[in-house]
Amino acid sequence: MNQKAGFAAQADDAVAARQYMQRVGDGLAAVERLRGKVAQLLLAQSLDASWLERIGQTVDDLLLLARECPDLTLYFLLNEKVNNPAQYSALHSVCCATMVVLGATWLDWPQDEVRGVAGAALTMNVAMGELQDRLARQLDPPTMGQREIIRHHAERGAEALEKIGVTDALWLQAVREHHSVHDDGEADSLEPGQRAAELLRRVDVYAAKLSSRRTRQALTPALAARGALMGPADHPDAMGATLLRVLGLYPPGTYVELANGDLGVVIERGSRAHTPLVASLRRGDGRVLLVPQARDSASRGYAVRRGVDAAAVQVRPGHQLVLKTRLQLGIPAVAADIPANPADPADFTDPALDDDIPPLPANTLP
Repeated sequence: MNQKAGFAAQADDAVAARQYMQRVGDGLAAVERLRGKVAQLLLAQSLDASWLERIGQTVDDLLLLARECPDLTLYFLLNEKVNNPAQYSALHSVCCATMVVLGATWLDWPQDEVRGVAGAALTMNVAMGELQDRLARQLDPPTMGQREIIRHHAERGAEALEKIGVTDALWLQAVREHHSVHDDGEADSLEPGQRAAELLRRVDVYAAKLSSRRTRQALTPALAARGALMGPADHPDAMGATLLRVLGLYPPGTYVELANGDLGVVIERGSRAHTPLVASLRRGDGRVLLVPQARDSASRGYAVRRGVDAAAVQVRPGHQLVLKTRLQLGIPAVAADIPANPADPADFTDPALDDDIPPLPANTLP
């Protein structure tokens, strides 16, 4: 390549990098706006036709984000959940909605079912939004009155939604039954409303375990998966394995330790569940990296050793600075396809589990 061509290539790369970071900034702003909208809706004093119209628009916004920039959306939502319990109810709802959309899309559900389960995820806690925010900050155990609200929130939420005009039977059933266990390990045997409720139940528990509260740190992803995505026999059944595939064993926004000792935050899902792209934030000797460094954990020297909690890292640069590290590995698209490689038992192990997630059966992924 002659010098002139080299300068032209550098200029093209610089333009592409600026465009990429513009898309990243726009994407982060869009997810933040979505969280704010959902916070207002869940804390509304009354539900009416106008509220229903706004929630419908919000579902459309969520579906677009999940389709166009899934990794960025997961990164922002999960990193906020791991670090910051503010606006817990809205953050949790949007996070769960993103996860169920990715899972339902992978399972090739009809589009109306994908939209219905997304709506259910955004509204499953509509009868206790304010209480959920309070509980995330509360140091004492729930009072008897609070426990009563928690016990009945699913049924009361579904009733309130039906009263203002929600007619989607799957949406209503998923809200009403999102704490009921439906799956006997054969999700295909469930009717659509039941399987939507079961997918939402799994994601609800998983995302809650990844959340920090005033009273506890977030669990690492592998430990959260063990408690939420296993089937009745403590094996990753079809639905649990699908969620592990589409989210990754180490989802964007969560923290990991690499084989070289680095501590970092996952910024993008990799080609396999256990090989994400990571922004290293701290070296193995404890020194903070002033400029985060991109690591592809598919490389043996940067393989993920284990998931860690945020307290182990103790450094949190701005989201744009973290995501900018992706440029060190080449100019990517913001949107990314769900990894489609066949399952490997190694994808679903983590030393934090003492190797006790069983191997994934070969026929559990669609």
